[in-house]
Amino acid sequence: MRSVHFALVALGCMVLAAAGLGWAGAPASQQSQALVPRAVLKLIIDHPALAPYLHPEVAGRVPLVVSDHLLEPGVTPSKFGLPLRIVPDREVGTQPHIRILTFKIDGSRAVATIEYKVEGVQGLFNLKRESNGWWSVVDAKVAES
Repeated sequence: MRSVHFALVALGCMVLAAAGLGWAGAPASQQSQALVPRAVLKLIIDHPALAPYLHPEVAGRVPLVVSDHLLEPGVTPSKFGLPLRIVPDREVGTQPHIRILTFKIDGSRAVATIEYKVEGVQGLFNLKRESNGWWSVVDAKVAES
């Protein structure tokens, strides 16, 4: 129980740091609030840190539903062999869904925070954009909120 509490406190601190200070200690006002590219969404939903919480064996979890909040239009990625179901944020209601809470870009770095309320978790994904434009996940933490 102590390790879960520590993980929650650590995740909360990271989320506050990401939202308030960003990567280099710059105020959040100097960073851009951007839309998450579909390629980044794919990296997030496929990340091993999130996998234990998706439960494709549970009724209503496939296809995976994602709110369109902060989501850039584009090609819809797949998960569990089916395209994601992208639902307008105002219509998603109480159905199990992943929601992007924040996405901040600072140069070649980005921080995305997500929530998956049905599992009671939040995730923090630190990303890096390579010189060729491709994104990669540098670090990810998912913990019960």
